[in-house]
Amino acid sequence: MPVAKKGPTALAIKRKLSHNGDTPKDTKENPQKNRKVEEKTETPPNSMIGRLRSRNRGGGTPNYNESSNTPEKEISKKLPFIKYKGKIEYYTQSQDIAFASDQLLDWVNKQTDKEKIPIAFDMEWPFSFKTGPGKSALIQVCADIKLCYLFHISELKKLPAALIQLISHPKVVLNGVNIKNDFRKLARDFPEVDAEPLVAQCKDLGVWCNAVMGTGGRWSMERLVEYICKLKIDKNKAVRMSRWHIQPLEDVQKLYAAIDVYISQVIYYELEKNEKIKLEAEAKFIEENGEKALKAIKDLGENFV
Repeated sequence: MPVAKKGPTALAIKRKLSHNGDTPKDTKENPQKNRKVEEKTETPPNSMIGRLRSRNRGGGTPNYNESSNTPEKEISKKLPFIKYKGKIEYYTQSQDIAFASDQLLDWVNKQTDKEKIPIAFDMEWPFSFKTGPGKSALIQVCADIKLCYLFHISELKKLPAALIQLISHPKVVLNGVNIKNDFRKLARDFPEVDAEPLVAQCKDLGVWCNAVMGTGGRWSMERLVEYICKLKIDKNKAVRMSRWHIQPLEDVQKLYAAIDVYISQVIYYELEKNEKIKLEAEAKFIEENGEKALKAIKDLGENFV
């Protein structure tokens, strides 16, 4: 993962503010100086931002294209696939789902040294091009990267109270990629669920990645896994579009569903680590140069990660 670099000096700030890809005004007065500036000037005009980000990411991550509003596009096609070797617990009966949810709740309540507890969350449901999306069929959660829970809810008329308490717990931060609509769908299929508190408290990993890493655009799970973890996730269409409402699930479906929440939890920890690096670097920069200098250098694309 990227490693934080030492913050820019005051002299570096002045140079970036005065140049910023523009042609110097003293071309005739000092041709030698102008020649040096031209040697450093790149194309396109936003090359300074690209150079800053390339430096901050150690050259291992492709530069974000400032002219577009999409995430990084140039990612290696030779990345290895995710290999999940943890445990998968799969439940179909309401009482079993309630028991497993109670166990997770007990674990959450014992984490007294933590203000927030991340739990990866995802859902699956069948889809037909004729009839559209079916009822919510599967809930996946992962609190420990060595254990994923699969709750098959397609036959349930009402969700167990313990499961609702778990996902609504004030210390729990449900995380995933584009998961806000999952909560709204769950609430439509199971009216006992209040979607809005879940939406307000969750952590969308794509949005968080943009804030921490200085990227932009809307992320898919596949691209976020490649960018953050340097791995590929198998999004086999035959499995993705399979009959998630049929019990029991096939082993290939279980593995597909478990990997989604497992890798979400991994991404959460990576972004959390990088956010800490960024905040520490910014605090040190402010101490040395002041808040106005921080704002100025951020306007030029510096991201401190």
